[in-house]
Amino acid sequence: MESNSVTRDGFVKTKTHGRIHYREAGKGPALMLMHTNGGSAHQYETLAPLLARHFRVISWDMPGHGDSDRIQRHFAMEDHAKALAALMTGLKIKAAHISGASVGGSVTLAFASMFPTRTLSAVPVETPCRNFEEWGANWHHTEGNFGLPLQTTAQIKERVAVVDAALEQRWNIDRCKAGAWAMLDVMWGIREFNAVAAAKKIKKPMMIVYGRKGPTIALKDRLTGAAPKAKLAIMENSGHFPMLDEPSAFAALYIKFCSGK
Repeated sequence: MESNSVTRDGFVKTKTHGRIHYREAGKGPALMLMHTNGGSAHQYETLAPLLARHFRVISWDMPGHGDSDRIQRHFAMEDHAKALAALMTGLKIKAAHISGASVGGSVTLAFASMFPTRTLSAVPVETPCRNFEEWGANWHHTEGNFGLPLQTTAQIKERVAVVDAALEQRWNIDRCKAGAWAMLDVMWGIREFNAVAAAKKIKKPMMIVYGRKGPTIALKDRLTGAAPKAKLAIMENSGHFPMLDEPSAFAALYIKFCSGK
């Protein structure tokens, strides 16, 4: 008998978003996980087996990343939300718990606001809430971060608590597979996306997650103010990547929230 922790992967061919690659483990209610900019489904390799005991866990390579098809035009967050819906349709998933970190959090908000009947719950993690002008004031930093795919060990350690050789290799493989243009296109999509407006539309159960040491918690009141009924969870020992910094504690948060406890 196949263990719930066994990871399977494959592709869904969509009409308007090309082939989308995904990794899957477990059985039960579907839980869609979306990685950060420059990452891939591999970002959830440690977390997914912990969740697979309770959910059908599916992590994707967003369009333009990993082994999914390259993008040939600008993708807004709404385009990525439609791509996620197409992936779910291809996998015969009517509705799922939706979650993602950073850009994945933006896609989570876009999807839950656009496809309420396909959303069981929404868990945006480390979701940016700067407005267009605020992003522009520090855009040189954004281009410096995503315009050069390869990063040094020191650069990665600025963002992730524990960096070993395997993580560094995976990190740079994923960033190189995406490439500078796709990563910067994601940042333009985040810059143009109104996370607050999307959050206000969401009526399904929502948990907003921040890492205490992350870069987005300073503006948490914008998102929590837009969704006053949402649960707020702060990962005390995490930065921008709770799935890497505190996978066991992060899994426990998901399990408790998605089970309605």
